Amino acid sequence: MGEENMLPVRRSQRLRAGEKLRDAAKVERIPVKVIASDAIPRKPPWIRVRAGTGTEVLRIKRILREHGLATVCEEASCPNLGECFGGGAATLMFLGDICTRRCPFCEVGHRNPNPTVPREP
Repeated sequence: MGEENMLPVRRSQRLRAGEKLRDAAKVERIPVKVIASDAIPRKPPWIRVRAGTGTEVLRIKRILREHGLATVCEEASCPNLGECFGGGAATLMFLGDICTRRCPFCEVGHRNPNPTVPREP
């Protein structure tokens, strides 16, 4: 890839600890062009997953809320949440609900993390 094809990286603001970046703001610092689309394509029937609302899902959510825990499953709006929570599994996020990576395919908010909390579960 030649220098003439390189797009300048837009940095609209300095990163501040504890603030989430989502959507275009999350990927604006990546030198790869990410094009947003207004039209949301429909998923084929074989890939659709029903939302989990069983008793095990509700039990796991209750435990997470009671202890103030964040999960990748919920922060990323994972379509398989019902399957994992229904089986009693969850992927926890440490140091809050902010991720330090900025994967363009993921819905988890990105930013520098908040300071550590000594009594975090």
